[in-house]
Amino acid sequence: MLKDFFEQFADLIYKQKCVVCGCSKTNQILCKNCLKSVQKLSPFAQRKVQGVNIFCAFRYEDTIKNLIRNFKFNKRKSAAKPAASLLFEYFKQVCKENDLNLNPKNSILVCIPSHPFRIFQRGYCHTELILKEFSYLTGIKADFNVIKKTKNTTPQYKIRADKKAQNVRGAFKVRLNKKYKNKTIILIDDLTTTGATLNEAVCELKKASYDNIICFTLAC
Repeated sequence: MLKDFFEQFADLIYKQKCVVCGCSKTNQILCKNCLKSVQKLSPFAQRKVQGVNIFCAFRYEDTIKNLIRNFKFNKRKSAAKPAASLLFEYFKQVCKENDLNLNPKNSILVCIPSHPFRIFQRGYCHTELILKEFSYLTGIKADFNVIKKTKNTTPQYKIRADKKAQNVRGAFKVRLNKKYKNKTIILIDDLTTTGATLNEAVCELKKASYDNIICFTLAC
């Protein structure tokens, strides 16, 4: 908390820099020029895992690629807000185009978590930060205890595509909360490539009797 206080205090003195290009002219976390270069994907499911739809907001390139990399590897925690905001705009479009009624009464938010050791190294769980901001924007409750990562896997970007599923096998543990039995589980992640991580998480959610699941990622 003390660290967060000093970071906020510093923002009052120094102009906020864009997490992508580093400019401080507009004093925004994501500047207008970078925001203009972002192109949304179709508001329809890009793929499926275990019969569950995956909606991906953007291609993993240019602005979005730099946003995610700075967030995950350069300790730019402030990137959580623009990431969640971009995902929220896409989420609203998906709900409208697919006639989905995902609201605080019938849904619960969960995310693909990091392993505790990775959180210790980074200082935070980037997907949890996105989820907190996304929860605030949607009004849908976030539960950070439904899915836990119990296996400290090798980062997926270091693994060959045909080995990714094996790398994350048995990586997650899911806790059943009977209050969510009739709710839609909205599973959030920052990035999906082969879908192996989401597939493993969805598989474990289904084993724990979560039947109604939908996935959203910032990029693919």
